[in-house]
Amino acid sequence: MITGNDIQTLVDLFADREVSLYHACQLLDFQSYIELGGIPSRALLENRRAKFTPFVTDDTDRENNVWDKVFVNLEDFGESFARGKRSTPNPYGPILFQLRPSALLETSDVAVCLWAGAKGFNREREALNTIADVNRLFLNSSDAPFPESTHVKFQNQLAKEFGKQKTQGPDISCTVPDGLLSVKDTIVVWVDPYIVNNHRLLDWVAKITRKYQGQFHIRLRNCQDNLRTNLYNEIAERIIGKIPSLNALVQDETCSPLLRNWAKQIRMANLEWQFQRYAKYLHEGTLRVMRKTVMSDEH
Repeated sequence: MITGNDIQTLVDLFADREVSLYHACQLLDFQSYIELGGIPSRALLENRRAKFTPFVTDDTDRENNVWDKVFVNLEDFGESFARGKRSTPNPYGPILFQLRPSALLETSDVAVCLWAGAKGFNREREALNTIADVNRLFLNSSDAPFPESTHVKFQNQLAKEFGKQKTQGPDISCTVPDGLLSVKDTIVVWVDPYIVNNHRLLDWVAKITRKYQGQFHIRLRNCQDNLRTNLYNEIAERIIGKIPSLNALVQDETCSPLLRNWAKQIRMANLEWQFQRYAKYLHEGTLRVMRKTVMSDEH
């Protein structure tokens, strides 16, 4: 666990490497965040009776005593899909806060763990205890040029580096006074290019931000090309109703060859579970909200 003066040293390490911190959410959650004035723990959302997207890991997080923590990551989990690689969009949401490392100065402790979210997880036991250990997470030396200086080792490399079989990639959980991490250290909020009933998600995020006088930049996520941008919305169209299996998408001849090929790749990578989680969260936390809001505005 990183505490006390070591938190400043951790921030300095990340700043020297030009590392950003990331936190993704759904539209439903984003509105609650902005109303509350920061990135909250799920315990705070619950206590304030704010709306948020249910996660399949919620009960486990309660059992593991991390319900009151604020989570950030060292990587943008949505970048891989946007760049045309074999993955789903970010399962946690299409709205991504990119934060300066100085955001961690608000915390009273920071746990950088190699795995989390499963039964039996013990935050204190699993947390890296030294700044030197945190530095070992990175693939290249700290004097490597950006963005190479920010690259985190792959899962198998981390397992070898730390001698642990159970690794998923760095997970950062923070104890924050009042359970709310301020958005004052936000560099930019990236928004995936979803469109529902001719309304862009980007515009909804901007509208909510203006309503609550949020002071940060909002940008559309950069994609490899227009085909990848279109794929976001074709997937969304297929999950607005009943969420299909990957196999159903592969066999559905009304889907574009692009969507069917993507679904086949995800299925071959044994990522059905991740697709289902991504689809469920997006449906509940963003698509249903956009559809309901648009319909209420139009009527």
